Amino acid sequence: MLSSQINEFKRVGPQLWRKGDGGHLLIEDSVLKVIGGYRQECHSDLEAGGFLVGFYKGVDLHVINLTVPQSLDKRSRFRFTRKDPKHVSQVTRWYEQSLGKINCLGEWHTHPERLPKPSDIDLHAWQTFNEGRRGQLAIFLIAGISEIWTGG
Repeated sequence: MLSSQINEFKRVGPQLWRKGDGGHLLIEDSVLKVIGGYRQECHSDLEAGGFLVGFYKGVDLHVINLTVPQSLDKRSRFRFTRKDPKHVSQVTRWYEQSLGKINCLGEWHTHPERLPKPSDIDLHAWQTFNEGRRGQLAIFLIAGISEIWTGG
């Protein structure tokens, strides 16, 4: 059902994942460091998230930037809901400045577990996210305490 529509990518390096279509996902170290700063290592840490931003090169994707939690987003220990329009306005700014080369590639968020896996809520939200996209489907990233899950 929903889970069959999101394919997990295989990590092949510190910043590199192999996608199911033969392409690769490359995430800049600077992006991974920012996401790592939001890992939920303490019981008081709230979920965080935002957009993954970069460009397509055929079946390959290169993530070069991201948006981070904003003041109007809804955050709790087990839930992140992107509500702040600053996420969209920042991506729009990058898109315009790059003359359409840089765009939103997908979403990221954290989970308070060592080895994260998408929840049913995640799968439903990602299906909805992809309904508005034409062409290439989005990528998704969940940062757990120890590992990162990616898929698309």
